[in-house]
Amino acid sequence: MLASYLARPERGLLALMAAQIAFWTLAPALSHSAPPLDVVEMYAWGREGVLATFKHPNLPGLILEGTRLLTGHVGWPAFLVSQVFIALTFWAVFALGRDLMDGARALAGTLLLVGVYFFFWPTPEFNHNVAQMPLWAFVMLALWRATTQGGTGYWLMLGVFAGLSMWAKYSSGVLLVIAAAWMLWDGQARKRILTPGPWLALLAFGLVITPQVAWLVEHDFAPFAYAARRASVAEWYEPLEFLLTLAVDHLPMFILLAAAGFFAKPTTDAPQMPEARAMRYLLLMALGPALLTAGASIASGAGLRASWGAPMVVLSGLLAVALPSARFSTARLRRLTIGAGCFLALTAGLYFAHMAYGLSFTGRPLRGNWPQAAISADLEGRWAQETGAPLRIVAGEIWNAGLVGLQSRTPPSILIGGDYSQSPWVTPEEVARDGALIVWRADQQPPPPLAEFAAGLETHEAVFIFSRFPNVAPITLIYAIRPPAP
Repeated sequence: MLASYLARPERGLLALMAAQIAFWTLAPALSHSAPPLDVVEMYAWGREGVLATFKHPNLPGLILEGTRLLTGHVGWPAFLVSQVFIALTFWAVFALGRDLMDGARALAGTLLLVGVYFFFWPTPEFNHNVAQMPLWAFVMLALWRATTQGGTGYWLMLGVFAGLSMWAKYSSGVLLVIAAAWMLWDGQARKRILTPGPWLALLAFGLVITPQVAWLVEHDFAPFAYAARRASVAEWYEPLEFLLTLAVDHLPMFILLAAAGFFAKPTTDAPQMPEARAMRYLLLMALGPALLTAGASIASGAGLRASWGAPMVVLSGLLAVALPSARFSTARLRRLTIGAGCFLALTAGLYFAHMAYGLSFTGRPLRGNWPQAAISADLEGRWAQETGAPLRIVAGEIWNAGLVGLQSRTPPSILIGGDYSQSPWVTPEEVARDGALIVWRADQQPPPPLAEFAAGLETHEAVFIFSRFPNVAPITLIYAIRPPAP
């Protein structure tokens, strides 16, 4: 069976996609008792149907809300969606690798992504970074084919996916700058600038992002103001630290390469290096976004987070195969396939064990260990007993408040931090009419807007145990009820 996968690289790709979806959907679905923080936040945003929020565009939230309405569930659909996005990234990377090199090396480069940190451990948390990954890969694929083969379809594909990448996260503009650089740098691409294709791509891009632009104008570019407020002043070493962290995130990939023999002597039947133009494109797209981001940090003094690099590494595997092409062979691809499969299964198993049993050893619960169902049922029951009315608004920080009513057919709106400016879908008039449940952790002070929102109300404690871990200290939440109008 393995031999047939190697003879038909497309089969190997499909096997990789299926394994990624199966292992990394089951691992969190069977071990989490609460979704990850970003997933809770995406659900809170998605149910409001907004195009964007004070932080980011809302494509991930809208996607998760769609799965909630379709399946009637939260939790496992979010894990499944995240892995589908990762699998789509594999597909686009393989397609580009086949164009730049050949099918066998494209499969090797895609398999190597299994060993890049952003493709395994963080993937259960569907968020803007994960949403960007396949969109970036499809932009890279469409740009290469459009500037190499031409054709209206590829230019339209480029414009649409470039626009969708901005719906995933506004920082996708970094990729678009690199794409523009390729159009100006590459001679073959420059010859196409005055043809209809690029302008058709620009038109498609404009149509896709118009709703986002309209939202930003209407809301005074709130996400950019939020980013400016949150931006830390970078120390001189932070851009270098960002790049070094991305390099360290590739350490398992280099181990897979070494185990497969890619650092051994060149082989006699090795394929040729990719042609010079293909190699230039691969180097620009694989390294350009991270280097540009680090350079922008130096120029602006803004801080960086390593998680922002997730979509920037989608071509790392292809680059790692293209550079040592003289050491590529079918035997080494076979070993790489086995190694990647074992590593994928191992990391998913470790993740499951970490979430399901780690609390027994550390005594420190992770958010995924919280008893979400018990918290939601208890606090919804207390609200119903006190008011006799449906729970329509919960006020609190996104994690504490977002867990309440998460699995309801009609989940309540979240007034994030008690701050109307962060939750324009909730108004003071609605709070006066429908009331609100206010919640925060007993071991933390509520933020000032939430404290002001709860001022004068009687507070109560709600204690929640970890049923599987009776020796772990329980979670205590403080709640207050602002009753609805009679």
